[in-house]
Amino acid sequence: MKRVALPLCAIVVLLAGAVVSERALQRFERADPLGRELLYLPSAEMLELTSLGNRGLVADLLYLWSIQYYSKYQPHERFLYLETVYGLITDLDPLYYDAYRVGALIMQLPTTEEAEHKAAVIRLFDKALRNMPDNWEIAEAAGWDMYIRYRDKPEALRYFGSAAAVPGSPHRIKRFLAVWSNDEEGWSFDDALAYWKEVRGEAENAYDLAVCDKQIYRLFASRDEGTLGPVLQQWKFGHGICPDSWQQIIDAGWLREVPTDYFGQPYRILPESCTAHAIEDVRID
Repeated sequence: MKRVALPLCAIVVLLAGAVVSERALQRFERADPLGRELLYLPSAEMLELTSLGNRGLVADLLYLWSIQYYSKYQPHERFLYLETVYGLITDLDPLYYDAYRVGALIMQLPTTEEAEHKAAVIRLFDKALRNMPDNWEIAEAAGWDMYIRYRDKPEALRYFGSAAAVPGSPHRIKRFLAVWSNDEEGWSFDDALAYWKEVRGEAENAYDLAVCDKQIYRLFASRDEGTLGPVLQQWKFGHGICPDSWQQIIDAGWLREVPTDYFGQPYRILPESCTAHAIEDVRID
């Protein structure tokens, strides 16, 4: 009993010290008005040493902290330390499914550095597959992210192939993989929607339902953004400037109503790129 109590007491003392130190630091003016810079992020080995071997507990604490941190980010710090943080969490606990899945989803938020963050997503998913080769769920998730978010068919097929190769993986993966492998254009919108509705019907908890809703949301968003983008670009070409609102396009007779996403929210117009953007608010906790 003492062997368990002493490490836990030590961790509580360390966390209390961290809270006190953070509050003290908040009294000083810093370049970051939110005062959330990570001045130093120790290695997994150092954290294991200070936690007296409780790697899983430290991984859980870091994961919970990361969710709070990246849910309150400012635009300029959206990807601050992102890959490093989730890399550290999965070093501490190589089988931490939620850290791989949620970390990859955060990395996929819209950015001006798409190629860089796509590469980070792939590295995180590949690490998951190395550490959990028998987990078809993470391979399936990776395949859909590559297809829906990045339209990268080769990478999607690679991940789906990994999922299908796992003994006991659902037949739907093998069935759709066979169809998609022989289709030069990839799956149709209707095929993909039917797939995720089937998965949603098999979901057994709130987490799985949220994942399915997020993928369905992305399917509609990807389709609509691809349709609305040329409309906005044509307006910009003819008027020399991106429209301020959808109402301008409606008044010109180009659209009948404000375009909305799967949940009925209006799409935003991003003036820098003059493209449509879905306000993705499906939370996966």
